[in-house]
Amino acid sequence: MKQLLVPLLTLLPLATAIPPHRRIPDILVQIKQQQQQQQQRQQHEQLKRNEPQLELQLAQQQQDDASTDDKDSDVETNYFDQRLDHFSTKDIDGSKDDGIRVTFFKQRYFYSSRYVHKEEGSATNNNAAANNSNNNKVVAFLCVGGEGPSMDASVLVDSVHCTGDMIELAKKLYGEGGYDVHLYALEHRYYGESFPTQEEKSAHLLRGNAIEGEDDVKVDYAYLSSRQAVADIANFVTSITTTDSNSQSNEKMQWITFGGSYPGMLSAWSHLLHPSAIRAAVSSSAPIQAKLDFSEYNEHVGNDLQKKEVGGSKLCHDIVREGHAQVVAVLDGKVVETDGGGVETTVEDVDDVAALFNVCGGGDTLRESKRNQEAFVGDGLIRIPAQGNDPSCVGEFCNIQGLCDAIVNERKSKPNQSSMEILATIGKLQSGNKDSCNSIEWKAYLDWLEVPTKQNANDRSWLYQTCNEFGFYQTCNIDSTCPYGRGYHNVSQDLEMCKEVFGIAPDTVKSNVRSTLTYYGGRTLTPNTGGKIGPNGEANESGSIVVGGMEDVKEDTQAGQKRILFVTGDVDPWTELSLTKGNSDHPSISVQGASHHFWTHKVKDTDSDHIVKAREDIHVTVIGWLDASSYVPSSDGEAVALDIE
Repeated sequence: MKQLLVPLLTLLPLATAIPPHRRIPDILVQIKQQQQQQQQRQQHEQLKRNEPQLELQLAQQQQDDASTDDKDSDVETNYFDQRLDHFSTKDIDGSKDDGIRVTFFKQRYFYSSRYVHKEEGSATNNNAAANNSNNNKVVAFLCVGGEGPSMDASVLVDSVHCTGDMIELAKKLYGEGGYDVHLYALEHRYYGESFPTQEEKSAHLLRGNAIEGEDDVKVDYAYLSSRQAVADIANFVTSITTTDSNSQSNEKMQWITFGGSYPGMLSAWSHLLHPSAIRAAVSSSAPIQAKLDFSEYNEHVGNDLQKKEVGGSKLCHDIVREGHAQVVAVLDGKVVETDGGGVETTVEDVDDVAALFNVCGGGDTLRESKRNQEAFVGDGLIRIPAQGNDPSCVGEFCNIQGLCDAIVNERKSKPNQSSMEILATIGKLQSGNKDSCNSIEWKAYLDWLEVPTKQNANDRSWLYQTCNEFGFYQTCNIDSTCPYGRGYHNVSQDLEMCKEVFGIAPDTVKSNVRSTLTYYGGRTLTPNTGGKIGPNGEANESGSIVVGGMEDVKEDTQAGQKRILFVTGDVDPWTELSLTKGNSDHPSISVQGASHHFWTHKVKDTDSDHIVKAREDIHVTVIGWLDASSYVPSSDGEAVALDIE
């Protein structure tokens, strides 16, 4: 069948849970692409109205496409009646004085019984291990949702979220250990389809769908927090265990949570605070040490550029650092005479720099505001794929190896170029369109964030969480070793976003980050959840939280600290805020040459030995926590090499 639609422009992907480092110019390009997509959709809708036959053809095409792709056909999509506010005992019947907010919302989850043995004699029971299946050998694996790409049924088949660790382990336990493994994935509130709604006439307000003609669209984020999300997990696990008909021998079923990045934080915290409900947790690339000014992120990026193991070099790093310093010198009113190596340049003023990097609006845009200059140089003149570095990817600039090779080759082929000229060349090649200008307008970025739309719903929710809980602002301070424009991204830029988009004052953001550290305990794993807790500062008389309408008595901290496995990659900048020194209760694994929770991704033949070994270590550790003494691995492997103090 011929192509019936104009292909939509590809948006910048979020390959991991916490969004990778994204420059404002790239985001502005994304916004333009979204606007073009919307125009194409409108044109398509008009075309359908004019040609009814086309609509029938499109419906048939979608049906044909669905029939050829059944890889997730065994995954059920369900909705769970989740408590809206776990921290309040008020209005349990759903009534509120304002008559707007509801007590429950529909939280989406996915389920698969792919690794649950069928009854003997059934047509689907083709596994010999089923004949030895033990009713005591029942486990549930929960893939924790977060703020990244919205989940769909593929999350329990093959995705970046929980494939390499969780699903591969389920396959082993089922095939070699005779276990029944129930697979679940729970979407995070306020992301994807798990958006609490207000009354029907105002449902668009919470879902982030701006209505044409409305100038003041607000989204109520009062119940968006990691604290509510952790309670969501505990409530879900408890409820599914006692009520879900899919789960056999529920009373004997052990729950293990898995997650990478922000979901990795939630995975660890859900067990830390609710160890009686959750047996153990695997926490991958989880920055559990909340921090307002996260300058270490970009400093780590600079170190990655020099890391020979992933294709970096000192020369590559020096060119990147020097090129940014040259641009900063011009913006600071200085004339750049050499590149540090004696090579003369012709760049004398802001207009020259704007022309070199093809800035939209030229030098006037750079002179318009300091924030425009910061958007230009503070987050990098080029994209450096440190967080998402994939050694086996295909593409000239898709990993550090390819990027640094291009930078160094450019210097060798044209030794008279300054470092800033090299970065300008690389930036144009990365954009893929030499004719398009480089948009750097700070106000345009803020304007996009301030108006809720379907396109920015997840971005706004995550930004709110950074303002309300975590910080995590990836700065490039003047006294840092950041390879970008030092002094051109300080935390005031991020605090301004919180104020302008959500009305959260800078001092409140700082207080929120301190509160998060106190609540969960950061790397110490010693939470303090008493007193005034929750987004509204509410607690019951005992100071304990409420989960599913029942008081959850504070559990022993030591019990929660046991059986949490922390896994980090040494290329990943988020490792700077992760737990990397474990002990016998909560061990840690450091994966050499690995980026952001790369071991949770789909298994590939090109995976490094370190990635393969990390998955094996995760599997063996979890098996031990399940008391799976009857499980015998199919191959002889080395003992688990955990980093334990």
